[in-house]
Amino acid sequence: MLLFLLLGAAAAGSTWFAQRLQLREEATEKAEAGEVDYFSIHIRRVSFGEDGQPKNQIVAPILTHYAGDDHTELKDPVLTVYSKEGPPWVITGEHGTLLKEGDVKLDGPVLIERETDRDGRSVRVVTSNVSVYPQRNYAETADHVEVVSEPDYLRGDGAQVHFGEVLQVTILSNVFRKHDVQ
Repeated sequence: MLLFLLLGAAAAGSTWFAQRLQLREEATEKAEAGEVDYFSIHIRRVSFGEDGQPKNQIVAPILTHYAGDDHTELKDPVLTVYSKEGPPWVITGEHGTLLKEGDVKLDGPVLIERETDRDGRSVRVVTSNVSVYPQRNYAETADHVEVVSEPDYLRGDGAQVHFGEVLQVTILSNVFRKHDVQ
């Protein structure tokens, strides 16, 4: 008799859980584009390469996911792209959108920095509205860009930046470069 009661309670609990799960699925399907279905605070996501080493990391104080159009927003995101041969690239923005492929679109002011490498050079890039593709070590913007890597200074409008082991910056228009020989 006790076994019968336990099995009956388990079945009732399973039915209740299945109904709750179904209600959540229906609610998610009906969500509008601006409706938040989940959020997280103090997130940290690390992506690893095939060699088991970290490739990139995203840290943000607030992550908000919207069900209707399935997009994820980040507040004050910091994206770190690791390099095998030198210090990592650190990309900071005020607001970001995390895309499904792991790419990040940063809106507003953006700062890209790399500490001093083995050649004794650091890099600082100031711009805005940047699309970052961490899997390709690549970023681009159509906005004004300033690149400082003493003794070099470079500015212009629009840029394509390849982070790889060697920095490659292509300024698209209104280019100005200053190089001081030391």
